[in-house]
Amino acid sequence: MDDVELPILGTEPLVVEFANTLYGAQDFLGTAELAALWFTKAGTRVVRDTVAARVLRDTIHALFTATVTAAEPPSSAIAHVNATATAAPTSPQLIRQPTGTFVASSHTTATGDAAVLGALATACIELLTDDRARLLRQCEGPDCCLFFVQHHPRRRYCHETCAHRDRQARYYRRRTTHKRR
Repeated sequence: MDDVELPILGTEPLVVEFANTLYGAQDFLGTAELAALWFTKAGTRVVRDTVAARVLRDTIHALFTATVTAAEPPSSAIAHVNATATAAPTSPQLIRQPTGTFVASSHTTATGDAAVLGALATACIELLTDDRARLLRQCEGPDCCLFFVQHHPRRRYCHETCAHRDRQARYYRRRTTHKRR
């Protein structure tokens, strides 16, 4: 199982990387083993209910796709993300610092799969309602469909490997077109 090459991890918000587990025809949550590997590599608790994880991932993927294509998002996707987010309720907790000041902290009352999936659903809601929603993009690399948050105005690819493949493809097209003349 260690020979499985997961989509790039650690470069995007966790919810974006969660949506990227659906990569073309590859489903990195398709089996319990793959799901356990992904959740472990992502640094979160392993979700045992892989069906619920895939349904949430597909829902988030649909919302992200609608966002990057400026399409109408499915109302069922919105309802599912909202329902999943409420399954992991949190409550604010007031914490007094040694300096005498107060800070707020979130206290999660849910445990298990509901806590992990609820946190992902909440992160989706936060991403899509934040200024970052307008920065959510889909990679322009050849044969790539990963999402990313565009932190730089000229960024068009999820990773430098996609940018490199695109440059190589353009170079090859120029060379073959030029030789035909």
